[in-house]
Amino acid sequence: MKKRIVKQTELNFLKRELKYLENSEILPAGKSLEIETIYEVQKLSFTKTLLYVGTILIGAGVLSFIASNWDEIGKSVKFLVIITLFVACNLTGYKMEKNFPKTSKSLYYLGGLVFGAGIFLVEQMFHLGTNSQNAFLWWSLGILPLAWVLRDKWILLASALFVLKYMLDGQYLQGISIPYWTLLWIAAIYALNEKIGFSRVTGFVTGLLSLAFIGTIISYIINRFDYQDFNYVYGLIYLIIGVALVISKGKIRDIYVVLGYLVHGGAALLLSFEESWPLDWLYIPFSVLYLFYILYLIKRGSLLSIIILCVMIFRFYLDLSFEFLPKSFVFIIGGFLLLGFGFYFEKQRKKGGSTHE
Repeated sequence: MKKRIVKQTELNFLKRELKYLENSEILPAGKSLEIETIYEVQKLSFTKTLLYVGTILIGAGVLSFIASNWDEIGKSVKFLVIITLFVACNLTGYKMEKNFPKTSKSLYYLGGLVFGAGIFLVEQMFHLGTNSQNAFLWWSLGILPLAWVLRDKWILLASALFVLKYMLDGQYLQGISIPYWTLLWIAAIYALNEKIGFSRVTGFVTGLLSLAFIGTIISYIINRFDYQDFNYVYGLIYLIIGVALVISKGKIRDIYVVLGYLVHGGAALLLSFEESWPLDWLYIPFSVLYLFYILYLIKRGSLLSIIILCVMIFRFYLDLSFEFLPKSFVFIIGGFLLLGFGFYFEKQRKKGGSTHE
C-alpha cells in the first residue's frame, strides 16, 4: 500500500487521537500502531530547495547587474530589459508547467521578484518621486492574480506582507489620512486564502492587516481632535477587539482566536503602565480587573492566558523590584520566577490534555 504523506504536526495529532481511541477501547489494542504505518512524514524536497535558491540567486544577480550598470543604460533599454525579463520568466514558467511543475513555479517566483524590482527601478528611472511605500502596494496588487491562478499560498503571503508594509507608512500611523482602498486588498487576500486552502500564517497576517487598518482610523480621529494623552485609547480599543476575538472561539478560525489573545494581552500590558492613562492611578484598578479576567480564562483551560499572566506578573515584579532591591537580586529572583512559570506551564500542559487548549 502506498503511504500517505502528511506533515509532522498532522502525524502528531493523529497519534494522540489514536491513543485516545485505544484508551477509550473504541479501537482494539495495537491497532493505532498498525494505522500509523500507513502514514509517512513529508520530507523537505531537495529539488525544490535547489530550484528556489537558484531562483533567488538568479534574480539577485540579474538585478545587481542592472543596478550596477544603471547609469550607462538608456531609459528605453532599461524599461525594455525589465519588461523582457518579466515576460520571459512568466512565459517560460507557463510553457514548463505541465512537464516540470517545480521548475515552472520557481520561474513564476522569479517573475514576481523581477516585477517588484521593476517597480522600484522604473520609479527611480523616471524620477517619479512617489513614496516608496506605494511601490509595495502595487507589488502586492501585481502578484495577487498570480497567487489566484497558481493557487500558491507563498505568493499570497508575500502579497499580504507587502500590504502590511504599505500600511505602516508614517502618514497613516500619524493619522494624516486613512487608506480606505486597502480594505479591498484585505478582503481579496482573505477570500483567496479561504479559496486556495487556508494558510494559518497568511490568516494571521490578514488579521494584522485588519488591526493595522483600525489603527489608522484611531490615529486619524486622534489627530483631528488633537488629543494629548491617547495611549489609553489605543489600548482600550484593541483590548475590546482582542477579548471579542477570544469570545468568538468556535465561530472563527483558531488562528484568529490566538491573535485575540496576543492583542488583548499586548493592550493590557500597555495599559498596565501609569504613563498610558490621563489619570496615573487608573492603571492599578485596570490591572487588578484584568488579572481577574485572566484567572477566569485560565480556569476555563486557556494555556495562552497562563503565558499572559506570567508576563504581567513579571512586568510588575521588574517595576517594583528595581526600586527596592540590588540589581543582582533582581536578576536572581527574576530567574527563579521564570523557571517557576516554565514549570507551571509544562505541568498544566501535561495535566490538561482535554482541559487546556
